[in-house]
Amino acid sequence: MRCIGFVGAGNMARAMGGGLKASGADVALVATDPEPAARERFAAETGGRALLDVDELLATADVIVLAVKPQTLPAVLDRLAGRLGSEQVVISIAAGFTLSRLASRLGAATRLVRAMPNTPAMIREGMTVLVGGAAATRQDVEVARQIFTGVGDAVVVDDEALLDAVTAVSGSGPGFVFAFAEAWLRAAESVGLAPELAERLVRQTLFGAAALWRQSGEPVDRLRAMVTSPGGTTLAGLEALEAGGFARTTGKAIEAATRRSKELSAG
Repeated sequence: MRCIGFVGAGNMARAMGGGLKASGADVALVATDPEPAARERFAAETGGRALLDVDELLATADVIVLAVKPQTLPAVLDRLAGRLGSEQVVISIAAGFTLSRLASRLGAATRLVRAMPNTPAMIREGMTVLVGGAAATRQDVEVARQIFTGVGDAVVVDDEALLDAVTAVSGSGPGFVFAFAEAWLRAAESVGLAPELAERLVRQTLFGAAALWRQSGEPVDRLRAMVTSPGGTTLAGLEALEAGGFARTTGKAIEAATRRSKELSAG
């Protein structure tokens, strides 16, 4: 039985641990966190064990998931440096920390995997992209991929440079969707709908459209065309969006987020 240890017992750690538990994977789960409430919640939601410190986790875990905020990660890396076993695999989900930065702190021989999940992982509908470090084996990367399939979809890429674009598209993407939903809600109210009804309509329409795309297997442009009748209401709305630079502005948002990810990765 493989033991997976989470340094940090927050939302992502609980989501990943809960996903592994629900999948029936033959793993043991442990986590440590400076906050007792976080440790207790991890244990309650995942069935795993809460450990008091990193030292205990290092002595227990085969796979170590660094599930802390980027600003906290340097201190964690200092605690781990020089103390990892040759068989232990380290998975980092911290944005902005490249494999080379991680290896410079933990050692070139460390079996590293870098992962970029997104917030829907908290309800097991996430999207994660992974890339292995120089010392990681194919099996290490596959183990990491299987962990993240417990919280949604997961794909492996060979080029770490792609993670900046991934961060912009799927990492930041939920924020863009929620911003669109906010604007949609305000617009719905402006044409006379009560806030409660507007929220119900917008939320279910977003969910239903996304579910239709995933389940139908149809290209998104075909689905858009199916609901766009000549001279109809959808066409009128789409023309207004395009007149306002909808596609161009969306592209700029992805470009800006990608650029910022590169800046963070450069330290």
